[in-house]
Amino acid sequence: MRATQNGIYLGDDRHALLTRLQSLVADLSAPDFPQLSSIPVMIDSYKVSRREVPCLLGTAFGHPKILDGHASISSELFYFDPERGIARTMSRWYRLGTPANPQF
Repeated sequence: MRATQNGIYLGDDRHALLTRLQSLVADLSAPDFPQLSSIPVMIDSYKVSRREVPCLLGTAFGHPKILDGHASISSELFYFDPERGIARTMSRWYRLGTPANPQF
């Protein structure tokens, strides 16, 4: 995690994170995918798996898909600023309430 003046951009500084996310958007929104022969990296003996990423755990209020007062696990957390009371995940902005562990 890298601290900034206003919070933490998880995994990178703000510019590097934006560059990576813009590259992902450009690749996925392109009308055609690249030719197989032009992709230099190959992964062999692969399988789809899962890995841990930073996220928010808590009780949701005002979420479009989770009933108020129910447990919630957010998508990947990219920005966290407890002093301003906000966080940004892959999906949306969150207003931060009371932390479960104030000694974060």
